[in-house]
Amino acid sequence: MPAILCLPQPDDPAPRGFTVQVPVAGESNVDAVVDLYSDRLRCDHPNVDDGRALGRALTHQAVRESCGRVVVLVHEELAAGLRAAGYEQEATMPGFYSGDGDCAVMGLALDDSRSLSADAAALQKVERLLRDAPPERSRPLIETERAIVGDGEAIAQLITETFDHYPTPSGVSAYIEQHIEDGTPFRLVREGDKVIACASADLVPEARTAELTDCATSPEHRGRGLMQAILADLVGDLEDLGYPTAFTLARAQVPGVNLAFQRLGFELRGRMAQSCRIGTGLEDMNVWSRRLAQEAS
Repeated sequence: MPAILCLPQPDDPAPRGFTVQVPVAGESNVDAVVDLYSDRLRCDHPNVDDGRALGRALTHQAVRESCGRVVVLVHEELAAGLRAAGYEQEATMPGFYSGDGDCAVMGLALDDSRSLSADAAALQKVERLLRDAPPERSRPLIETERAIVGDGEAIAQLITETFDHYPTPSGVSAYIEQHIEDGTPFRLVREGDKVIACASADLVPEARTAELTDCATSPEHRGRGLMQAILADLVGDLEDLGYPTAFTLARAQVPGVNLAFQRLGFELRGRMAQSCRIGTGLEDMNVWSRRLAQEAS
């Protein structure tokens, strides 16, 4: 998710973090977020040329802020320099930047425990399910609708009921309403007056890609293919916008969401160990991405 989402929001009950400017030797300062919620420093798409200098600067800042982990999303050409500075390339998303440049997901565990899987047994179970399941399935015949600002409260309530922890203030209705008003595509399934499933496409305009996120389904309605229908329609929304790629960071130990993305033709690109506080606490996140049917002109 874009680092800006870690910033404090009105009425947010959880401390999120703050932005810092990190000086990089021989380069301009870069913005990074001290993500208090997930105990990490995150830097997305810095405009620098020296990956090693970037890595050293971010490591120094993370130590200074007592962060347990560093996450960096960069152009692939910076990956070698970051590896030289001690970082691990955890995933690569092809065509992330406007359909052309690849994005490297780089990680560094300053707390050694953050390099280990949060739940190895659960990961193995999900991996077996993904291996044995058909890669794609036809879209369920379920009608989804594009959310409007007035749906913000119901979406926030569903997310709050679904997750004990969530890395963005998506349980705050004002936060959801602002994103919908700003043009973020949200889709939902409604049963009567109740929103029973939702997800969003968090746009990254400078890269012409989007993160599919905020995936939540009421427990009593799971297994019906609701999320696959919502995600399929969000992909259509992105194609209408001319976005050539989409990606997601999915909870690695949860079968349903990973199966939904695999069935939609997304490919598993890697995994970030204990990267994000969500669901049960600090969890591993699977990195999925896909080139969309309609390339940007």
